[in-house]
Amino acid sequence: MRRIVMLLATLPFLAVAEVSAQTGERVMTLGELYVLADEQSKTIKIFEAAVTGARQEVSVARSEYLPDVDLSAAASYNGNVWVADRDFSNGQNFAAPHFGNEFSIAASQVVFAGGAIRNNIEASKIQAQMSEWDLAEQRQRVYFLLTGYYLDLYKYRNLLFVYDRNMAQTLEVIDDMRAREKAGVALNNDITRYEVQYRNLDYRRTELVSSIEICNNRLVTMLGLPPQTEILPDTALLSRRLPKPMEAELQDWAAEHSPALNRGRLTIDMLNRRKGVVRSGFMPQISIIAGDNLKGPITYEIPTLDNNINVWYVGVGLKFSLGNMYKVPRKMAHINTSIVQARNALASAEESVSLDVRSAYIRYLDSFELLKTQEKSLQLARENYEVMANRYANDLVLVTDLVDADNLRLAAEVQYVNAQINVIYNYCKLLYETGILNKDQI
Repeated sequence: MRRIVMLLATLPFLAVAEVSAQTGERVMTLGELYVLADEQSKTIKIFEAAVTGARQEVSVARSEYLPDVDLSAAASYNGNVWVADRDFSNGQNFAAPHFGNEFSIAASQVVFAGGAIRNNIEASKIQAQMSEWDLAEQRQRVYFLLTGYYLDLYKYRNLLFVYDRNMAQTLEVIDDMRAREKAGVALNNDITRYEVQYRNLDYRRTELVSSIEICNNRLVTMLGLPPQTEILPDTALLSRRLPKPMEAELQDWAAEHSPALNRGRLTIDMLNRRKGVVRSGFMPQISIIAGDNLKGPITYEIPTLDNNINVWYVGVGLKFSLGNMYKVPRKMAHINTSIVQARNALASAEESVSLDVRSAYIRYLDSFELLKTQEKSLQLARENYEVMANRYANDLVLVTDLVDADNLRLAAEVQYVNAQINVIYNYCKLLYETGILNKDQI
């Protein structure tokens, strides 16, 4: 008997799950949206590919430490030799071996380049780190965009519930008025007023349904979900207690995690490495060289010798560009100007990030005060409606007073829902400006 009771108790939940599966409904939290975005977002995938390419550039730069080896082989048909005087007289033909062959191998290893190779590798590493911060910035933007759509969807669904409830209450009032009209204590004009109000509520509900569909389509498209998926926000989000960190702590987080600031610092580091590459132009390039050459026949002898000759060598190569003596100073001046510009850009970015964090922090604290105000307003509006409803039932006020009280209550309910969503939005905006918006913070 106990098993049967438990089975009957779970049937409604199974029915709800089956309906959700058939209609494509899917309850999702903000954290689940972020995880799915990492897997499906096309924007994030573009920057992930850029990170992979930047890391491969590091491997390419490291390959400059490897020796260069050139290998060549050739086979040829040689004609007979013709020899003449300097004035092209007394020409003679000499038979020559017709098959010619040549094989050569040459290797060189740079042992000193003035730090150019090392600085190029470090610059490539910094460029890879910059691409990672570009990815982090785009991921934050995608998260925040999804957050906006998600909270709008949450707000519209809550408002839809408010409108449905008020429409049901309006129908109850209309039925009551019709009964009062039959009893001769109400006018048809009073019923008309509420019927007009019901039509207005119905139209606003239609707008809400359209807004829900638009937000849902944007979320589904960005997350790569099936088109028929209907996303349902997590109802526990509004009941979560959000933290109130100190502004100084937020500023420290922003200084550490802001993609714009980290990218600006890396830009200065990369320019300094590029400066080292340019400075190496004042230094010679020293290499160890080695090679071997096998060739036949020997054509510089008359008559031609049908033999192979092999020559090998090993030594040290020195290369220095005299043109760098006047080119490098100009390049150094340009790099120094770029470094000054990058430092100024970083200082400007630090000011902008600090101001954005402070503005977001103030808005976040204000949203709690607004929520308290709207909560009190909702309480007063409901009490006012109950008073007006009792007075109207006792024929102490006009129907217009009841309509006004009902409209005031509806507006208060809508504003309260918006205030709840506004707190969450401002919290996410604060995390976004700080650079730490992710599934672990929500």
